[in-house]
Amino acid sequence: MMKIRRKHFFQFMTILYFIIVFCMCITRFNILMTLIGCPLTRIDAVNMIPFHSIRENLKYGHSPVSWDMLYNMVMFVPFGIIYCYYQKAFSIYKAIGLSFLTTFSIEAAQFIFKTGVVDIDDLIINTIGSLLGILLYIALQKILQWKQLWNVHEVIDTIATILPPLFISFVVEMFFGDGSPALRPVHNIILTGYGVCDYILLIKDFSLKSKLLYAAFYIGIFWLILSIL
Repeated sequence: MMKIRRKHFFQFMTILYFIIVFCMCITRFNILMTLIGCPLTRIDAVNMIPFHSIRENLKYGHSPVSWDMLYNMVMFVPFGIIYCYYQKAFSIYKAIGLSFLTTFSIEAAQFIFKTGVVDIDDLIINTIGSLLGILLYIALQKILQWKQLWNVHEVIDTIATILPPLFISFVVEMFFGDGSPALRPVHNIILTGYGVCDYILLIKDFSLKSKLLYAAFYIGIFWLILSIL
């Protein structure tokens, strides 16, 4: 029963992730801006020169790879995993093709709706992020087959259960954080509250050892991500 719940949970998180990326990359939250009566942001710029941003960073003495580029890459890692996960007969070429098509569609939508700079560097970086996700999926699958442990889908379903508190805390930090530890009680409430619901609804069937490992990973990754933010 809980395996089915975890599977359905990952499906829900997949839909939610597509919506979040759509809002961040295509609409730039212009829908929300319209609802609250703020002026829309229109951006009409195109860069078709590969690695232009890297050259610009070097030109001004900055690191060739900016934090924005890394954020974009990391943001698209889940797409590679998702496109592998939902294939009945796994094909790396299909996963790569869908990943590229997703990134291309986002850039095309930005051009049509004029909500972002259409940049070939973004196309390259985002596709690389998806490729990293594909490689992570393949590596995880090989390790699990070698160790004769869980099915790769079960592991991904379980990992997905730790994502909501990370997302909620990220939003809290983005809107209310100032780099101080003042929000730590809020994060602890989020961590504990979701953890209780997670245990009751999604992981109660785990063995004691698995529960302890899960708890260590859940708490560790939560505070590691927040420290990076």
